[in-house]
Amino acid sequence: MPPIKINVTPDAKSAKELAEIEEPQDPQISLIARKTLDGQIMIMDHRDIDIIIDTGNKKIITFPKDEMSDEVYQTQDKYFHHLANEGVIDRSSVHSGNIFASIQAKYPEALDEGVSAAQIILLSTYKFIEEERPRFELEEWYENELEDWYAHPTDEDSTELGEVPEEPEKGSLAPYGVRRYLGTGPYE
Repeated sequence: MPPIKINVTPDAKSAKELAEIEEPQDPQISLIARKTLDGQIMIMDHRDIDIIIDTGNKKIITFPKDEMSDEVYQTQDKYFHHLANEGVIDRSSVHSGNIFASIQAKYPEALDEGVSAAQIILLSTYKFIEEERPRFELEEWYENELEDWYAHPTDEDSTELGEVPEEPEKGSLAPYGVRRYLGTGPYE
């Protein structure tokens, strides 16, 4: 069903003049995705998670890219919250998967003829990744700036070799002394 655009004008005579039907646009999206032998769609665009759309079992599964962390879990939670708000998944079906750190949810079959549930999920996933893209870019910029700051510090943040005088002993531990708790005990 095409979207309805409503124009509010003070001199409109009927409801038909208020509603204008807009032609649907053919959305084109670009994702880094692969299709497995059994028909699952793997989306690899996100920085923190990989997304699997299992069309055979009608479920969506997310896995961490590298290692599990609070940030990865929050991303998975945001993704499924986004899908639930879009009406793509059943909110009560979100649960952990049988693989460590995976989260999955079921999606219903589309009731309307000619509507592909997989295409709706792909479009909604694309929207989510596009919403997250500024965060990816900011994190990448920050990592590069931090690396540059460590590799090339300013004159204020660095000292030249020999600028700090060397002393025979520094710190609270003697260089060759045995620590007290290692050096005590009954020796019989």
